[in-house]
Amino acid sequence: MTSGPRVALQPNLNLLPHTCWGGDGEIMAKYVDGPWLGSIRPCSAGEHPAFGMRRAVGMRRALVCRVSLLALSGLWIANGPAHAVTPLNTYLGPGLPLNDYFPDGIPGQADEPGVTVLTRSRPEYDPLGIRVGSFMIRPTEDEEIGYNSNVVGGLVNPKASSELTSSAGVTVNSDWSRNNIGLSAGVTNDTYFDLPRFNQTGYNASIGGGLNLGRDTLNGSISYLNAYENPYDIGAFGQGTQTQLSAPLNFTDTDFRVSYDTSFGRITITPNVDYQLFRFASGDFLTYNDGIITNNNISGGGLNQRLRDRNVLQGGFIARYEFSHGRDILVVINGNYDHYSNNPPANIGAVDNTGATALAGIDYEVNGVITVRALVGYQQRFFNGNQYGNQGAPIGEANVTWNPTGLTTLRLAYSRTIEDATTDSVTGYTYDRFSGIVDHELYRNILLQGNVHVEKANYQGSNASQTNYGGGGGVTYLMNRNVQLSLSYDFTEQDSTGLGGGSFGRHEVFLHAKFGI
Repeated sequence: MTSGPRVALQPNLNLLPHTCWGGDGEIMAKYVDGPWLGSIRPCSAGEHPAFGMRRAVGMRRALVCRVSLLALSGLWIANGPAHAVTPLNTYLGPGLPLNDYFPDGIPGQADEPGVTVLTRSRPEYDPLGIRVGSFMIRPTEDEEIGYNSNVVGGLVNPKASSELTSSAGVTVNSDWSRNNIGLSAGVTNDTYFDLPRFNQTGYNASIGGGLNLGRDTLNGSISYLNAYENPYDIGAFGQGTQTQLSAPLNFTDTDFRVSYDTSFGRITITPNVDYQLFRFASGDFLTYNDGIITNNNISGGGLNQRLRDRNVLQGGFIARYEFSHGRDILVVINGNYDHYSNNPPANIGAVDNTGATALAGIDYEVNGVITVRALVGYQQRFFNGNQYGNQGAPIGEANVTWNPTGLTTLRLAYSRTIEDATTDSVTGYTYDRFSGIVDHELYRNILLQGNVHVEKANYQGSNASQTNYGGGGGVTYLMNRNVQLSLSYDFTEQDSTGLGGGSFGRHEVFLHAKFGI
């Protein structure tokens, strides 16, 4: 068999170029207030391992070479977000990225709308960076060590391992009054002491900028990501005989983005175009036949995954109408074309397709204490040929953020999307997800967080499904401007029906140290 699991790389609605590992377990693209679509900020406290929560789900974290590295902390300046480079925005996990369309709260005091306990600025603990002329340079270094009770997922017997993750990165951002440019680069190494075949090293680099044209802004970015797909990812589907990934599979993504912001009074329109090139290496697989492993290819030459190589063209626009301060109406229209460049056979699920998405929603602040953000719409995909039927479903996402006090934040989120499956048998699945996060500032420099989540994947043309649930908690100690320490615990349980990936559980305990200048 020439094709194994296909990671969920359908870009869907992911229009913006900055990814963080969400504290609620999602991979989220962040869109912050700023003069261009590419303006980014570091992952917020709830999204970055340095702030207590190493990972809420633990299912997709290695896919983005430790996504926290892509964020590369320190992109804030004193009066708001720096206009920085746009790290690669590969859509590597399920979940509608609501924050693509809703600007995140700017840093500041607790009573500012949209600012949570963990995202507010802390001048006495934020790294200062290194100024060189009109540029700010912010290097970071992270070390994380801990225990993972199940590295391999559910196909074979659980295998535990101690783990060390080392990462380093740097961002360089201009602070000009007009126009902006920035770049970032990073590398991450994962070492599994008891399962060396899972060791992996990923890296990324990005450059981007914005050009002010009167009241309008032209934005562009180029990014490159070298990362890994892992055997335990949600979306792995199979019936009867199949191949199942048994070790990390290397892939790359090269991303080109252009957007244009233009305003007409209270109306802002942002057309955008995104072109991505996905390339896959050979991978090691097990042959799985009705619950029995019939062939172990862990040490073999692997199966060529080039049939999964594809180019994705995506474009659309976001329209926003501000009917009062802090209260907006949004309309999102998006289309995409996926082309598999190596002419794969029609029966493996790697099928050229076109898609369209339409969404409408609100961004509504209630007295600065509660923020409601919601998008509802429909997504349709049309596959070439007659092998697979077209796929369409209602989609949407809703987020509620409540700050009952200046020391506590509660966040609730629900999403429903269409995703690519990771195997030959089907072309996609509908994906539902609920998450809840509580953040609390025990002291100015001691931050607490807890979270829960439930996920459900239902596969097109099949009775197969996956249900994933879990939660965790953590504590972060902000030692000074240069050092942050955190301790976290996370658990995940996955129940599968009709799937080769099987059911499994995972427990993780990690100590994390982050260093910045």
